[in-house]
Amino acid sequence: MKGKNNYFFWIFLFVFLTTYYVDTNKSSKYNFLPLKKISITGNINSNKKDMQSDLNEFIGQNIILISRAQLEVIIKDYKFVKELKIKKIYPDKISIEVNEFKPLAIYIKGNSKFILTDGKEKFINYSDKKFDSLPLVFGKGADINFLNMYTSLKKVDFQIDLIKQFNYFQINRWDIILKNGKILKLPQKNYEKSLKKFLVINKKDNYKNFKVFDFRIKEQLILR
Repeated sequence: MKGKNNYFFWIFLFVFLTTYYVDTNKSSKYNFLPLKKISITGNINSNKKDMQSDLNEFIGQNIILISRAQLEVIIKDYKFVKELKIKKIYPDKISIEVNEFKPLAIYIKGNSKFILTDGKEKFINYSDKKFDSLPLVFGKGADINFLNMYTSLKKVDFQIDLIKQFNYFQINRWDIILKNGKILKLPQKNYEKSLKKFLVINKKDNYKNFKVFDFRIKEQLILR
């Protein structure tokens, strides 16, 4: 009996949608299956209040006629957005889960600032002071090569929040300046090995007074 009722429901729905014109600009009381709520979860760095306000233009419209493409056009204007999961929950709700790029550092290029993210070649214009705690990145070409450096740091469990600044040199070499004033001068190649060595010796008391840890010469460490 239940299957028969479902059959007649879908027949009715088909006839209704193919026979009647639905004006999505009218208020919800004139619409069939009007959308009443859009819930947004997952977004951290995008302005959720603005996003919600932009999406509220769909409230009152027929939920069946609202397409994923219409929602994506609005949400993907927010630069941090990487992926979306959109689900219609009948009769009157849409759930949107936002997956964002992670902000990693602020790249300084002349008088401009860009946020470097964990998306390959994904740079976002800096506009919000809430990112001021991120480390700064300097040097021509640093924006393109930074993600490799960041990946290496994570691989050796280096605490990113201890880093104040990255300086990149076009010979494919990095200096890292820590918030406590210590400077790591890394070699062009195999710098993960140098990072691991620093993490070990930095815990020892007899290295605490040194400010510069120079790993540039292979198999050598120069301290100053």
